[in-house]
Amino acid sequence: MRILYVSAETPIKPAGGIATYLEYMAPAMQAEGCEAYLFTWTTPGDPPLLMEKNPFPMERTWVHRLGNARAGAAPACHAIAQELLPVLLRCIQEWNIDVIEATDYLSPALALFQHLRTSRHPRPPLCVTYHHGFVENFFEADYIQPPPDRMRELVGERQQCRISDLLIAPSQTAANRLSRYAVQADNLAVIREPYAFQWGKELQTLNPAITYMGRISLSKGIDATLYLANQLHHQLPLRSLRLIGREVPTPFRQRDMRDYILGRLHPGLRERVEFVGYLPREQALNRLRPGDMAPHLGYAETFSYACIESIDKGLLPIVRAGTPMEEFYPPDLRHLVLPERMDHPAHLQKRLNALLSQAEAVSAALAAYNQMALDPRRIAQQMAETYDQALSRRRARSLAKTRPSAGLDQITILVPAYRPGPVFQETIDSLACQSLGLPRVLICDDGTPETETDWFDYARLRLPDCTIVRQPNGGLLAARNTLIDHLDTPLAIFMDADDVLAPRYLERVLEAYNHAEPTPQAVLTQRWNFEESEERVLLNLQDDHLHLLMNDFRMTALIEADVLRALGFDTLRRNGEADDWDFWLRFTAAGHRAVMIPDPLFRYRFREGSMSWPWSPGQTMGTNAMLSDTIAALLAARPEWGPLVTRALSNARQVG
Repeated sequence: MRILYVSAETPIKPAGGIATYLEYMAPAMQAEGCEAYLFTWTTPGDPPLLMEKNPFPMERTWVHRLGNARAGAAPACHAIAQELLPVLLRCIQEWNIDVIEATDYLSPALALFQHLRTSRHPRPPLCVTYHHGFVENFFEADYIQPPPDRMRELVGERQQCRISDLLIAPSQTAANRLSRYAVQADNLAVIREPYAFQWGKELQTLNPAITYMGRISLSKGIDATLYLANQLHHQLPLRSLRLIGREVPTPFRQRDMRDYILGRLHPGLRERVEFVGYLPREQALNRLRPGDMAPHLGYAETFSYACIESIDKGLLPIVRAGTPMEEFYPPDLRHLVLPERMDHPAHLQKRLNALLSQAEAVSAALAAYNQMALDPRRIAQQMAETYDQALSRRRARSLAKTRPSAGLDQITILVPAYRPGPVFQETIDSLACQSLGLPRVLICDDGTPETETDWFDYARLRLPDCTIVRQPNGGLLAARNTLIDHLDTPLAIFMDADDVLAPRYLERVLEAYNHAEPTPQAVLTQRWNFEESEERVLLNLQDDHLHLLMNDFRMTALIEADVLRALGFDTLRRNGEADDWDFWLRFTAAGHRAVMIPDPLFRYRFREGSMSWPWSPGQTMGTNAMLSDTIAALLAARPEWGPLVTRALSNARQVG
C-alpha cells in the first residue's frame, strides 16, 4: 500500500504536534510494509528545511514552493488547496498512490478531494483526513471571534472532513466533538497518535511544584491552570510554578498575558512564577523535572504530545474530564481526573487529594498503559488494517454502479429570459460550444416585448434543439416554475440569460453525476464573477452552519428534475430576494446531496441590475423573512442541525 501524507507541518518544517505525529508515523508505517510518501510546501521567507530530520525517503518527498502571493499573509486555505491541486494529481499518478492522508488543518487537500470525488478513476485512491483539530476550536477556546474572511477560510477544514472517504480522529473526545459541526460519523474511526517512550523516568517523590509546557494561552487551558495552582497551593504549598512556552496576549482588557497570570494567582505564588518563554522542543523537554505536577487542562486539543511526554519524563499529569488528555488515563483510574468544569472547590480538593496521595502508583500505571496503547507498531498495524478495509470498500463501490450513466440527451438547459439584450449571444454561444455537443435548450420568454424578441431567433439558429415557451411577464421565479412544468428530461441546468458556461461544463458535471460517491442529486461548480467584479468564488457552504449566514450558490447547477419539481419556487418573491439561497437550504433540508467540482466552469455576470448587486433594505428584509421560515422547516426536518443553527447565531453579528 502506498500512502501519501499531505501536510504543511512536517519533521522537516516543524511547528507543532502534526510534525511529531509524522515523525513517529512514517517509519512505523514503513516497518508495517507500507510505502510512505510526503507532500509538503513552503512559502517565500520560510526558514531552511531540516532535510536531515526527514523520516521519508528523499525520492518519496515532494516540496512545493507556493507563489509570492501567499508569503506573509494569513493562510488562504482555499487558494492554497487550488494551487496544490495539479501538483498533487501529478504526484498521485507518478507514485501510483493508494491512500492520501491529509491534515484537516488549513484543508490542504480540499480541492484534491473535490476533484477525485467528481472524476472518473479506474483505481480511485482512498481520501483520508486525519482530524488534528479545527482552527475554529482554538479561536473559540481563546475567546476570539474570527473575522468574516477567516471564517470563510476555515469552512474548508470542515468541508474536507465531510467529503473524505475516511475520517480518523486521535481520541474519542475529538470524534464526539465533530458532531457539533454536523460532520457525519459513518466514515469515522478512532486511532490514537503514535508515541515511542524514550526516557522512562519514574515519579519517585511528588514535588510541590508545577511545570507547564505549551503555548501559554486561554485555549491551552492557562485559566484552568491558574485556578488549579491556587487550589493546590491551599493544601500543598507550591515551591514553584514554571511556565514553558510562548505567551499569547489575551482578548480581554488586560492584554498582557504575564500581568493577566500574576493578577489571578494567589499572592504567595506570584514571586514563585518562572516565565521560561519559548524553547525549541528538545530544550523544553530537558526542562521537565521528574516528580513535578504537569497540568494539561486545555479543551481545544484532539491529542497532546506535551501530556504524553510529561508522563514519559516522570511528571504527574493533571487532566480534566471531557478533554482528549483524559484518555491518557486507563479506564480504572479515570475517577481521579478533575471534573470537566472544575466547579465546587470542595469536590475539586477531594479529587486532588485522592490523586496526589497515589501519585507514584498513578504515574507508573500511566506509563505502562500508554506504552502499550500508543506503541507506534501497534498504531501502524491498526492504521494499515483500517486503510486496507476502507480502500477495498471504496474501490468496490466505484465498480458497483447503482444507476445507468446519464448522457447529454438526458439534460435540458433551462433559461428564463426577459428582454435579454446583446449579451444573450454570449450565453447562447457558450452552449453551442460545449465539448459534448449541442444540448437541448428550453427558454421561457417572460413577456419580452415583440420588438425585442429577435434575440430568441439567434438561439434557434445556433441551437437546433431549442424550444421557446412564452408567457405574460411573471418574474424570474414564475419563469423558472414554467420551465420546470415543461421539463421532460431527468436532469436540468438553470442558466441566466447573461451568464456563460465553459466548454467542458456539461462534460464535467455529467462525469461527476455519473461517478461521484455517494450518488448526488446535484452537481455544482465553482464560478467566476465577471464584468463589474472579477473574482473566482471558491466557497462551498452546503451542510455547513455558514450557509445559514452567507448566500453561496447560484441556480446554475446540474439538478435532478424530480428535485426541482418537489422544491419549486415562490412566484410572489419578485423584489430581488435571495431565492437561490432559499432553494439550496431547502435542498439541504430535504436531505439531498450535492458535489462540488473545483473548477470555475460557470461565469456569472456581475453587474448593476444583477440579483447579487448590493441589496436594498427591502430585499434584505424580504430575504430574512423567507429564510426564517426555511430554517425553521430545516430544523423540523433535520433536528441534528440544532447545534449548527446555534453556532450560526453566535457568528451572525460578525458576518452581518
